[in-house]
Amino acid sequence: MGKNKYLALSALGFFLTGCTGMTKTQGALLGAVTCGAAGAGIGAVIAHQGVEGRHRNEGAGAGIGAVTGALLCGALGYLLTEEPKPPPPPPPPPPPPPPPPPPPPPPPPPPPPPPPPPPPPKVERTIILDDVLFDFDKSTIKPEASAILDRLVAFMNENKDKKVSLSGHTDSIGSDAYNLKLSDRRWTSVKNYLVKKGVDTGRVSGQGFGESKPIADNKTKEGRSKNRRVEIKVN
Repeated sequence: MGKNKYLALSALGFFLTGCTGMTKTQGALLGAVTCGAAGAGIGAVIAHQGVEGRHRNEGAGAGIGAVTGALLCGALGYLLTEEPKPPPPPPPPPPPPPPPPPPPPPPPPPPPPPPPPPPPPKVERTIILDDVLFDFDKSTIKPEASAILDRLVAFMNENKDKKVSLSGHTDSIGSDAYNLKLSDRRWTSVKNYLVKKGVDTGRVSGQGFGESKPIADNKTKEGRSKNRRVEIKVN
């Protein structure tokens, strides 16, 4: 009886120290194997010494001891073994890094340059030469009119960027067709004079208007004299 008690205490101490980290099934198997072997040895010793003064078969004692030890320690191993705790969950993944800040907005485009100033208005100078240039019904320039036209030639030669536009006019005496041709001959005479004095022909243009654009009353001698004219526009 004392040996059985010793076997139980030994098994208890064994399981309290040796079965840590095992499953219940593993603890039962380990207890059954270990204590079965120990029980077989103890049973064989008890049978050899005899029970109640009678000698017993040692093999039978070893088998009984092995079965008893295996059942006892297997049951104890199953009951005393704690299932191993599951491993702790893995730590949570680190939070993703914050997104990079957005790039700064591009600088605004520079303001457009101011528009160029408007060109200065074209200045036209109009010179009206009435019958100081021509006799009545004539297109030949009077000699005394040369001084006036020479001043125009000097101006044109000094200002090569200037151009001249001539318009010939007549009074109302005569037919429209005749006066239109007369006005053409008059402005052409002025152009020929300027070109002869050195003004480039491409800088001089003109048109005859006949009696269609009077500037005075054709019913008076003085008015008709003003209408017989050549207008010179310099631009």
